[in-house]
Formats: sequence, structure tokens, C-alpha cells
Amino acid sequence: MIENFSFPLILAQDIRVTYWLTPVWILSAGITLGFLLVLLSYIKIALLQRIPVLNSVASNRSSFIVGGIILTLVYLGLYGAFLFWMNGSFSIDRDLQPLIYMLPVCAIFGFGAWTLISKKFAGEFSTQFNEGLLRWLNRICVGFVIFFVIGFPLAKFNGFGVIEPVEEPVELMKSLARLPFAGVTTKTFTIEPSDEDHSGDPAAVSFDGRELKRIRVTTTEPIEIGSEPIRGDSAYLLRVNPSEDFMSYRPRSDGRGMFKHEAYSEVFINNLGNEPAVVEFSWGIGPFYNEVTVIPVIAGLVLIAYLIPLMLASALPKISAIALSTFKTEVSQPLFLLVLLVGAAFIVTAIYIPYNTFGEDIKMYKDSGLNLLRVMAIFTAVWAASKSVAEEIEGRTALTVLSKPVSRRQFILGKFSGISMSVALMFLILGLWFMIWVAYKPVYDGQESADKLTDWAQPFIESFNIAPGLFLCFLEIVIFVAISVAISTRMGILANFLICASIYVLGHLTPMIVQSSFAEFEPVVVFGQLVATVLPVLDHFDIQAAISRNTTVPIAYMAEMLLYTALYSAVAMLLSLVFFEDRDLA
Repeated sequence: MIENFSFPLILAQDIRVTYWLTPVWILSAGITLGFLLVLLSYIKIALLQRIPVLNSVASNRSSFIVGGIILTLVYLGLYGAFLFWMNGSFSIDRDLQPLIYMLPVCAIFGFGAWTLISKKFAGEFSTQFNEGLLRWLNRICVGFVIFFVIGFPLAKFNGFGVIEPVEEPVELMKSLARLPFAGVTTKTFTIEPSDEDHSGDPAAVSFDGRELKRIRVTTTEPIEIGSEPIRGDSAYLLRVNPSEDFMSYRPRSDGRGMFKHEAYSEVFINNLGNEPAVVEFSWGIGPFYNEVTVIPVIAGLVLIAYLIPLMLASALPKISAIALSTFKTEVSQPLFLLVLLVGAAFIVTAIYIPYNTFGEDIKMYKDSGLNLLRVMAIFTAVWAASKSVAEEIEGRTALTVLSKPVSRRQFILGKFSGISMSVALMFLILGLWFMIWVAYKPVYDGQESADKLTDWAQPFIESFNIAPGLFLCFLEIVIFVAISVAISTRMGILANFLICASIYVLGHLTPMIVQSSFAEFEPVVVFGQLVATVLPVLDHFDIQAAISRNTTVPIAYMAEMLLYTALYSAVAMLLSLVFFEDRDLA
């Protein structure tokens, strides 16, 4: 392959192009799998809507409650089984908290499933896939599906001399197929004392060296273990003493260590002690490419992204209709396109900005990109809320809508849902675009420095580690959507911007105010407690510390922030309903 760049943006056949685009192809694989699940779900729902017993459950209140509880427990049980499969056991101390966090999610989908297959929704079900947010999701998914599919022939024929977007796509898919078989196996052997120059007693195992992740050994006597009959000049041997309560071995990924990239049915153990040795031998296997573990997660997120608008349309049709109208209005605004273009341009050009951070430019790029997306999305949300709520109230448009069989509560909730969907679309487009170029940043930095990339692992890690930050940023934007909708029921666009800007500043400074060195000064203490109680603590949605330390954001933390966002948004929406209830629209 050509080993130098011809253009600032690498569009020639170069191994670094593959390093950049392989993470993007893995992202495309997850989206493709999710889209296939969506199509299968579409067929399944369409068939279930034709079954008289099932399509009438949602129309009967008692049957709906019972059926929803049953499905909730089923989904919760499946999630518990997933935790058991992931950890090899079930522990109350470890797994109870994730189950509690998943309970409301399982309840939403447990009850929402019955509304989806209800008979009254059957006539609108097909049209929902070409309306609103789902129409845009279809376009995004189709684009990634095309990129996923063309990766196979391009890799097969060396990119046709132009571009090779993925390295070993068939092997990646084989690793994905092996994912359900990952786990830890433990066997216990009794090994008699060995004679001098003994080649070792064979111990039956079963694993492939490509999939071997670790070996753990404990013994009651000193032993040595080999992957082949032990000789005096054996290069690779594990020597374990009984004083070592725990001994772990991790194989080399290139297959040049003790265990090669081949199948093993036995290992050889020599007992160097005087008594029979009781050896506990454990081995853990997983897909050769661990990166494929993100593919099922992405597929699940794609399926959820489709199901939420569908469940809203089936369970709350009036709110969904207002949300759809609001979404179409906001997406068609020039400001929406302008924000997308400005954000996309900044994400690309910021790669070439020298941050002078002595090799830490990628951290600055991530942080600046997240801050840009956050500020632009908040600006768009406040603008949309002011235009969609405040101006419709002032222009008597809201009065026209409410003259129909639509309550004020449905009007406000529909506006909140529609604005949230439009911001979600903007965040989805720019977030995916940001992940693609974060994967390119290590390639560019390696070109500029002496630290050359040897594979696509670092671009993959950098790209997917930013996903939790995008999710937390979106949760912060949802809070601002709820706040700005509440403000818009009483005030205009200027007041909305000023209040939201103040909340943004104070929300991010809340920890500093509370922990201020002037905490002994009573007015500061009172003000800090007031800010921390009334305003959202927005610093919780910032992952700057995780970026600087190169650590991942725990899933439990994101679940807590999701719950925090739901509670605070609910309070803000209740406040907006109070403000709007006695508002004179005439």
C-alpha cells in the first residue's frame, strides 16, 4: 500500500485510511444490525396487530395493566439473564442496582408493546416510518448500511486501488458471531509428582488461541505448565508456586507468545513438588476482536430510537401529532441547517488547529467539540421553544390549536416532545459526524509526530469513548428544552435567552460555589445551597475529567444522569403547565 499522504484529507489508498475508517465501519455494522432488527420488529408488529386476542389488550384497562406488568417482568428477567451471562453469576450486591435502573425502562417497553400492536394503531403504523424523526433515521441508517455493505468488496479487492475502508471485515463478523460463546471455564486436575525430565501430564482443555484472553492458575504444589510437551529448552512455561494465591497470564495478541493462534485440546503440567498437586485451571475466551462488543449495543440503541416515537404515537396520539408538527417546523427552519453546517465545519477544521498540548491534542479536540455541540444545541433549543411556544401564544396560533379537542397539557407536552426530537436529530447527525472525525484525529496526530499508528485500536478507542459524553450532553439539552418551554409560556425570546444563559453559567459553577473557600461567609453558603437546590447541577453532565484521565464513563453513572434528567424535566414541565394553565390566550 502507499505509505504517504497526497492530500490534507486522506482520500488515497493508504493503510492509515483503513485505520481511520475501520472504527466507522464497526459503527456502521452496529447501525446495520439495528436497522435489520427494526425491519424484523416492523414485520412482527404488523403480524401481531392482526391477532384479535392481542390487538384488543390495550383497549381494556385491566387487561392492559396486567399485560404491561407481565411484559415488564419478562423484560426485566431477560436483562437479569443478560447480567448473569456477562458476569458468569448473579450477585445481589453487584446486579441489584442495574436492575433497579432498568425497571422503568422495562416498564415503558412492557406497556408500550401493547399499544404498538393495538388494533386502533394498525392504520397509522405504516405511515409513521415515513414521518418526522423516523424518516430522518431511515436516511441515516440507509447511508451507514451502504457503507457497511461496500466494505466487503473493497476489502476483498484491496479497495480497487482507491480506498480500503475496513481491515478484515469477514474476521470482524466472525468475532461478532463468537460473542455469545465468550466466558470463563474452570477445571480442576490432580497431578502426581513428576519424574526428572518428565514432559508433563496432559490436562484436557478446549479453547482457540486466537480467542484466549487470560489464564488463571492456583495450585497446592509448585508446578510448571506448557502449551506443548515440556522439554528442557522450552521457551514458554508458566511456573506457579503454592504461595501464589492467584496467578494470571495474558496471551499476546499477535500469537507469538506461549499460546499461538490455533486450537488447543490439552496443556501439559509438571508437578515439581513431593505431594500430589491439586491444580485449578481457568481460562477466559472472547472474540478475537474485542471491539465488536459495541455492535450489539449500537443495534439496541437504534431499535430503541425507533420504538420510542412509535410508542408515543400509539399511546398518546394527540401529543404525538403536535410533536410531529413542531418537529417538521423546527427542522425546516434555516437556523437548523445553519447550525448543522457550522457545527460540521468546526468539527473538521478543529482537527488541524495546533493546541500545543505536548501530545494531548486529542483531549482538547474532544472537549472543545463537546462544548461546541452543547452550546449550539442549547441555543437551538431556546430559539425553538421561544418561536414554537411564546410566539404561537402571542400570535393566537395556540388559541386556534386549543379550540380543537386538544388540552393545554397536551399542547405543552407535544411542544416539548417535538423540540426534543428536533434537537435529538441535530445531536445525532453532529454526534455521528464528530465520532467519525475523532477517529481520524489520532491518525492525523500520528502523521505530524514520530508516534506512528500500527493498527486501528487507538482510533476506535478514542472514537467510542466520546459516545458517553455525547449522551450526557444530550441529557443536558433535554433539561434546557424543558426549562425554556416553561419560560416561553410567560416570557418572550430575549428573556428566555437571558435566563437560560444564567442557568447555564450557574449550573456549571454550582460545585465551585458550594465548595467555595468563602463557605464560611453566610450569604455565600445560602446562595450556594439555593443554586444547588433549585437549578440543575450541569457539571454532572461534563466528562472533561474523564477525558483528561483517559477513563470511561460507567454505565451506572449514565443511568443515574438519565433518571436525574427525567425527574428535573418532569418538574420543569409541571411548572410550565402551572404557568400555562391560567394564561389568557385571548
